[in-house]
Amino acid sequence: ENPHVVVLTRAFYVGVYEVTQRQWQQVMSDVRSWPGAWTNVDYKATRPVEMVSYYDIRESTDNTDDPAVDWPANNVVAADSFMGRLRAKTGVAGFDLPTDAQWEYACRAGTTGALNDGTVNITNASSDARLDLLGRYARNGGKIGGTSDPERGCTTENATAEVGSYAPNAWGLYDMHGNVWEWCLDWSVQSLGYTEVTDPVGPSGPQLNRVVRGCGWDRDASFCRSAFRGQGPPNTRNYRFGFRVVRTLP
Repeated sequence: ENPHVVVLTRAFYVGVYEVTQRQWQQVMSDVRSWPGAWTNVDYKATRPVEMVSYYDIRESTDNTDDPAVDWPANNVVAADSFMGRLRAKTGVAGFDLPTDAQWEYACRAGTTGALNDGTVNITNASSDARLDLLGRYARNGGKIGGTSDPERGCTTENATAEVGSYAPNAWGLYDMHGNVWEWCLDWSVQSLGYTEVTDPVGPSGPQLNRVVRGCGWDRDASFCRSAFRGQGPPNTRNYRFGFRVVRTLP
């Protein structure tokens, strides 16, 4: 891995937990209410929401592109999207997804190794005893026996865990490793192409995919490292992708 020097000059708040299914329902009760692949009613409220796309969160619950919403050219969100409704309900204009750089800064909480508890290197690509304490992934309950997808009606012993079930990082943030991949604002590119940058917002679009970070319940340890970047088309709705809310201060 090749570290890049990034300077963030604007303070921001970040959600302690991934957005839950109940939180999504409270904001979006009349449209796409209670999305999610994991259907056990005893756990729906406290599991992270998934089956939500980048478009659902920022642009259109019809899961289509809104040409007026164009990060990084602007920070506009559509009025009927999750972020648009959250901004309107709270009167706070700064709510959004994190940038890729904000997400990694928050995840690491001052650490520089593979995991945010200070672990420098994971023990192997499949499983890691330290990661077992930090978040849900395939080898500590995500998949049955580490290999088989669970039934959709499973409890939180498999698939996604209740948010906050594992140890937080030094800044009190939970599930930065595992549980669900978290959407970020940035377009995804193969190489970041810089050695030092201030307040990066990602490449100009359109590209094919947006960045997702943190890994999820169904992947092995190597994908859960603080530095690992995933990606997905912005209209992707699947049981792997969720998100966390950030508020950047003026």
